[in-house]
Amino acid sequence: MELNTLLLPLGIIPAIFILYFVIRDYDGKYQEKNVVLLFIVGIVAGMIIYTMEGMIFYDMLSGIVYLNVIIFYSLLFSLVEQISKFAITNFRRFREDASSIYGATFSLGFSTVMAPLLFGATYTIGIENLFLLLLPFSAMFFNAASGIFIGAGIRRKMAWKYFFFAFFAGGEIWAAIMLTMVYSTWGGGYAVLSLFPFFLSLIIFYYAIRYTLPYSMMERRELRRVERE
Repeated sequence: MELNTLLLPLGIIPAIFILYFVIRDYDGKYQEKNVVLLFIVGIVAGMIIYTMEGMIFYDMLSGIVYLNVIIFYSLLFSLVEQISKFAITNFRRFREDASSIYGATFSLGFSTVMAPLLFGATYTIGIENLFLLLLPFSAMFFNAASGIFIGAGIRRKMAWKYFFFAFFAGGEIWAAIMLTMVYSTWGGGYAVLSLFPFFLSLIIFYYAIRYTLPYSMMERRELRRVERE
């Protein structure tokens, strides 16, 4: 089965579903026009950044890859992505009580083009490497979580603390994804390694949704009271 026929639904449809899961309990606390705008801006930003990253990524897959190279590019890719999230979310228009939602929205739009980066137009999926389909979802869950973290940091005036947390966590996710893709070129059985970045990103996403997002969405008066306690 040629995967290029699945790239669009592997991106946009799950991203919209995850976005709904993020914002469903916060009706009236965010501006819908900002959500739509940021999702579209995220798609455009993802196309640009993932295209640049893809030039490096495909070159890595075509030759011998050393661990230090994977670590370097994992951190570099994460740095570029977190800077883009921080730069957009920190715009005055989005620097409000719903900054975490806006960060997640931009990041999910950004994630919609992750599948083309990983698989390209000619990558084929069979039973032996079916687990690779989990990788785009790993990126979506993590990007949504990191957008929440960065937005929360901006809201709480602790931007750099949350930024660096997202940066190092993103480096770990990217390293796991790169290792999985590299090993999968040696044999389809290695595709099962996709389970590691998937569950790691899912845990980070759960933490962001369960703890960070509700706290960051509190009214300022309630937030000050909780911080005093």
